[in-house]
Parts: sequence; C-alpha cells; structure tokens
Amino acid sequence: MNIQELVWTKTEWISTKVLQIEPLSAQLIFVFGDVDAIAEALPITLLQTSYPNAKIVGASTAGTIESGKLSEYSLVATIIAFEQGWVEVATMDALDNSTLEERSQELIRQLPQENLQHLFVLFEGLKLNGSSFVKGINSVDHALPITGALAGDNLAFDHTLILAQKEAKECRAVAVGFYGDSLHIRIKCESGWEEFGAERVVTRAERNRVYEIDNKPALKLYQDYLGDYVKDLPLSGLRFPLNVREPGNEKELVRVMMGANDDQSILFGVDIPQGSIVRLMKTNVNNLIEGAEAVANRIDDHNNKPALAIAISCSARRSVLKQLVGEELEALSENVSENIHICGFYSYGEIAPFSDNLLECHLHNQTMTLTVIYED
Repeated sequence: MNIQELVWTKTEWISTKVLQIEPLSAQLIFVFGDVDAIAEALPITLLQTSYPNAKIVGASTAGTIESGKLSEYSLVATIIAFEQGWVEVATMDALDNSTLEERSQELIRQLPQENLQHLFVLFEGLKLNGSSFVKGINSVDHALPITGALAGDNLAFDHTLILAQKEAKECRAVAVGFYGDSLHIRIKCESGWEEFGAERVVTRAERNRVYEIDNKPALKLYQDYLGDYVKDLPLSGLRFPLNVREPGNEKELVRVMMGANDDQSILFGVDIPQGSIVRLMKTNVNNLIEGAEAVANRIDDHNNKPALAIAISCSARRSVLKQLVGEELEALSENVSENIHICGFYSYGEIAPFSDNLLECHLHNQTMTLTVIYED
C-alpha cells in the first residue's frame, strides 16, 4: 500500500512530503474538511484530473486530522494505492427518515460481496437519523466489520455534506468496500468517560427526543447537576453526556445532548429508547488523552509495511479538550507504529463495533475509534 497526503491552500493542492504515488495508480481518495470548502467544485475537479482512476469520497467535519494532528487547512486529501487490494464505492442520495433503514440496506447490497474485507461508511450528520441508518446496515447479512462516521460542520449544527466523486451533498450516504485477501483490518474504540450520580429511567421518549427521566422533565436532570454550566446549554451539555443501557441489552453506549427545547425535552445525537437506564457522565482532559492512548496501544500490528489508519473522534471531545485537542491526537500518534499513516476527522457520531462482537456496529458519541488497514 502506498499513501500520499495533500492539503488545500484555497487555490491548489500541495504536499508537505515528496510525492510517492504515480497518479494513474491511485485507487481511492478520502477528502475531509470544512463544510464550505468541500462544497467547492475546484479542489475536487483538480483531484479528478490529477488522479483519473481514483474513487473520491469524503465528508465535512468538525475538525480534520492531517498526518495524526489537527489540520490548519480547509481540506485534507489522503490518496491510497494498493498493491493487490482494491475498492468499490456505493452511494445513495435523497435519503429521508421514513425509508432510511430499507435504503441503507440497499446501499450495502450495491457492493459486490466476493472478497469483501471491510466496509467504511460516511453518513449525513444532522438532518437524518443516524440510529436508523446503523440499524439498517446491521440488518444486512454480512460477516465483516463495519466502521465509519457521521459528517460534521464545526459545531455550527446547520448542515453537513458527504462527498462522492464530483460533488458533496446533504442527505447522502456512501459506503467504501475494501477488497482482497491481501488486506487485514484492526479496529479499536474507547471513550475515557466515567459515570456519576444515580441511575435513572427514561420514562418518556420518542426516537432521539427525551421528554421525561424518572417522570420529570428531562432537562431538570441537567439543571439539578450542572450548576453554572446550565446557562450555557446546549453547548455545555457536551461535557455531560448520558451513559445509556437499553432494556434487555447489557451494552452501554454514550449519548450526547444536541439541543434543549422550550418544553424541557432534550434532543440527543442518537435515539434513546423509552425504558433505558441512564446515568450522567463526566471526564477531564487526562481521561480523554488516556482513552486515545488506549485505542493506539490495543492495535495489534499486522506488519511493518505502510498502513492506513482512519481516526474518528467525537466533536464533543474536541469541545471539551479545546486548545489541548492536539494532545489527544499526539497520544494517538505516539502510540501507534511509525508505519501507520493517520487521517480522519472529528465527527457528529462514530460508527464502530464493540471489541467482543466485531460483526455488529453501533453508533457512538464521545469515542475515539481507529480503523487500521494493512496490506501483505
């Protein structure tokens, strides 16, 4: 595998290293970056012209990772050329919540199944229900891990874009299939958050809108515990997500507040079923950095050849870390092998499995996920 990275300077793509990929050999280009920049035609057209055989996909972000650090550039392009492996891309547009589960199944079924080793998916971050999307792709009969992310827009919470080939669009999903026996995948997911306070029950909820917790307005839980942070809701709510355990399921997932309503209900980034057991969570900078270290340390290296790592960290983690966000990425970079090139972004939701069941992915908040792709 050969990997090359380019950054966009508003007028041209440049590389900070000597170019390593012969243009015609490039097979896949990930483009991650600012929502306004990824909507522009010029940078994508230039990539298509320079790398005519490459499939181009990407997403708007809440911060872009360039060579394992937070990028100062509006767009980062990661170009991949495999020695033996190959990729296929499926795209689905004009999605709506009423048919999302069924159409997400169709998206996965578009891809050839023979020799498929891994799926990486990118999905709209605000206007569609990510829980329904993940439920749909999980219902497809497959025997491989799936990872991915929801797009972001730098915490503006206005609109997000998914890029496929020539243009970026809202209400879109993209699936990238990685093929060939030469490819080997490693996946890890960690949070770095801890629970506090009593367990409570969601007594009234509809999809991602929670109306009541313990038969009281949902917002009252935050008002009782957040103190001075209450005046800064919903942004301050990113610091205090909920640990959620669904009825009949021992798996615990982290869910982040995205908005507070006049009726004291709360909008979360992901569905929270009625009857769920919930508990407030908190963290500090050290815990988040240790979580990133744990992700890196648990990657079982396959070989010492150049490998691609797609790092997806939650936008809420960046909000908590603020100017120390670089330390999270530094902890990640310093604890993986030198042969691993890290790209990725800060997202509105991370798609990854738990380590004990790699064949069922989940939609996470407040996690750092790492997908490492090796080639023999």
